[in-house]
Amino acid sequence: MSETSDFIGVAREAVDQLKRLTRDFPKLSSQPVRIAIETWNEDLFSKGELVLLQRAQAKAEKSAMEHRAAELIEFNHVDDTIDILNQEFPKGVDYLDLIDMVGKDKYIAALGREAAELKMNAISPEQTAELWNSAGKPTVGGERWNATGVAVLMG
Repeated sequence: MSETSDFIGVAREAVDQLKRLTRDFPKLSSQPVRIAIETWNEDLFSKGELVLLQRAQAKAEKSAMEHRAAELIEFNHVDDTIDILNQEFPKGVDYLDLIDMVGKDKYIAALGREAAELKMNAISPEQTAELWNSAGKPTVGGERWNATGVAVLMG
């Protein structure tokens, strides 16, 4: 039995117990409480169960997306990782989402691999900075990429 089912089962038992207590001892509860307990129905449990199920699914999807992002960033460029994640998962991912999922160190490592590849293809640090700025790739320290920051990543 899942946590959601356990929680709903306990809530049902609590409402049933409250119904019995308010029926047997009506003077121990206020009128609003008696009305709330009398009007409580299965639809409310179903709605609560649905909300809990949706939360659990969202949490599982987030965990799966984070795990997949960590796998992808190890061997792919940042943009390729984002593209793959956006193909595989319904929630759109941007640069900041990716950094949140994989952490700054893995993000910087992926940029370093990309910078080294660009250097091998005779792309200068200035050109790379311009490319990354136009693509909107966030830096981890400054506002915009510059030749010095890219040169550090190029090694």
